[in-house]
Amino acid sequence: MPRASRPDRMRPILPFVLLLLGACGFHPRGEIVLPAALERASLEVADPFSPVARDLRDALLRAGVVLVPAGTEGAGAIRVPVNQVVRDTLVVSANAKVQEYVVRHRVELSAADGAGKLLFGPAAIEITRPFTFDQTQGLAAAQEEELIRGELQREMVQQILRRLETIAVR
Repeated sequence: MPRASRPDRMRPILPFVLLLLGACGFHPRGEIVLPAALERASLEVADPFSPVARDLRDALLRAGVVLVPAGTEGAGAIRVPVNQVVRDTLVVSANAKVQEYVVRHRVELSAADGAGKLLFGPAAIEITRPFTFDQTQGLAAAQEEELIRGELQREMVQQILRRLETIAVR
């Protein structure tokens, strides 16, 4: 008799695992639900060519938002006038050499409906990530910082979407 492959042996267990996940309250996060006032909106970002602006634009389109030019009559507005990513020194050794940095990503966010009434904000969102710096591994440290910046950018877009989603809940 041929021996069952691993996927075949796991198949009977799958319904029980799904049942347990459902019983504990786990459910996959669905698409974002934005308020009706932002179904047609402009996206105004300090640097419209930044990765955050690009990713936020894509996420809003996936959420069903019709993006229109700023100032379009009757359209809402999502504004991100501040979008900064900076690296600060966090730890300095006794011999005055940097041992640890922190990368900070900060945005300011507000949203208004088509009549110009403020729905949210202005509010600041800041995400930070520390990373160690080894002077003997300068190239690796630079690559690590770039990875952290990309991670922060993706997380920031998610934070912005969650903040906008809270408008719909209010």
